[in-house]
Amino acid sequence: MTETAQRKGGGKPFRSILEPHFEFIRELRQRRKTWRQITELLLTEKDIRVTVFAPYLYYRRKLKRATKPHWENAGNNSEFQPARLNIAASQPQSRPSPLAKPAPFKRPNINNINTDQEFT
Repeated sequence: MTETAQRKGGGKPFRSILEPHFEFIRELRQRRKTWRQITELLLTEKDIRVTVFAPYLYYRRKLKRATKPHWENAGNNSEFQPARLNIAASQPQSRPSPLAKPAPFKRPNINNINTDQEFT
């Protein structure tokens, strides 16, 4: 049997090569660097060769996962805090909704309907 056929129970979980450099990528994004510039800086400063999409996809996935704690750590979510708190949902609405309330239904008066007209 081959080596892969003998292995059971999985293996080491996948870790992104960009994981140790998350703060570096975050800092560059806060400086408004493009993803292409970040890719070039990863190559020159950290000696990591990745595609232009790799830092973008990793950064987006990391931020999305940071807002939702893992089910095992649901009780202890002090490590990750959401990027933005949803304040609007917790506060009562300060002004009325822009949609007007519909008028109550009024039954038409059968005596006011003109039935002598011809319709074309």
